[in-house]
Amino acid sequence: MKFSIVKSDFLKPLSHIYSVVERRNTIPILSNAVIEANDNKVSLTATDMEIDIVEEITTNVIATGKITVSAHTLYDIVRKLPDGSEIIMNLSDVNLVISCGKSEFRLPTLPVDDYPIMNEIVGGKKFSISSMDFQNLIDNTKFAISLEETRYYLNGIYFHEVNDEKKKIRAVATDGHRLAQAEINLPDGASGMSSIIIPRKTVGEVRKLLDDTEGEIEVTVSSNKINFKIKQCSLTSKLIDGSFPDYQRVIPKANTNNLVVLTKDFKEAVDRVSTISIEKSRAVKLSLNKDNLLLKVNSHDAGNAIEELEVKFDASPMEIGFNSRYLLDIASQIQGDEIQFSLSDSSSPALITDPGQEGIIFVLMPMRV
Repeated sequence: MKFSIVKSDFLKPLSHIYSVVERRNTIPILSNAVIEANDNKVSLTATDMEIDIVEEITTNVIATGKITVSAHTLYDIVRKLPDGSEIIMNLSDVNLVISCGKSEFRLPTLPVDDYPIMNEIVGGKKFSISSMDFQNLIDNTKFAISLEETRYYLNGIYFHEVNDEKKKIRAVATDGHRLAQAEINLPDGASGMSSIIIPRKTVGEVRKLLDDTEGEIEVTVSSNKINFKIKQCSLTSKLIDGSFPDYQRVIPKANTNNLVVLTKDFKEAVDRVSTISIEKSRAVKLSLNKDNLLLKVNSHDAGNAIEELEVKFDASPMEIGFNSRYLLDIASQIQGDEIQFSLSDSSSPALITDPGQEGIIFVLMPMRV
């Protein structure tokens, strides 16, 4: 095997491959990526036994062949080579020789036959979806994915078909403290798709692939796997085998005390007052009176902070506390100039929406402050 390639053409696909590979592996070959040179293309393959990714690059192939080599070592070498340089990769005996200018590296290889490859999806539902739409579904929900491994069924985004006035795909994520929901019109060919939970790591890898991607991407869904074809890359992932809870029960239906505040002013004010809070909870209290909001933080060790904002609020005075980091996470998803809080009382969850954006809602549990 021998081929030459420009660093910039190699580094980006290599970064997609290397990020799938776990740094610590009990099975040595899982630390490797497969490099295959064939005709005028080189394909890179990696797996962690949950995700399988293959990316093709068009380049100058001098001799065909196929080997496996340490993904992280290869990435670190290529990353540090001079920008714009040409890299020559050549298999010599059992070593991969990487030459660039006056630099040369020799990396050990492992047999390709020992490398595990995930089985393809059989009988899945295939459809195309706008890369921008899918990106928005991820961006509006991924921050609420649970990191608690014991409730593994919350460690991803729940995608399912809903039938309201129009058929839609809805994405939901929750960690028990907050919930995020986004939806788009159901793409052609997606009707009847399985309800699925895409794991957190897969969500992150797909989101990286969507950067700088325009147009349609191809998705294939079965009951236990999902495949994405994005440009020259194909990513297949196992799905979380579990039942997502009935999230509709925690979405408030009768919150009548509406607070509307300018998004930018609110984010900046919460960020400023939370500087005082050194506790893990980073609690901030919202004190509401007619068209007036006071943000308060009291810390036994660090002092206290207060900031006043003009708002739209025409209900009885009330106070409610929230985790400031969670408030900022949600406020960062609001694209419009205003953010709306629909409140009930100090101990009930808040419904948070962007008045100018349909289908996107957030639910945030209050804190005692």
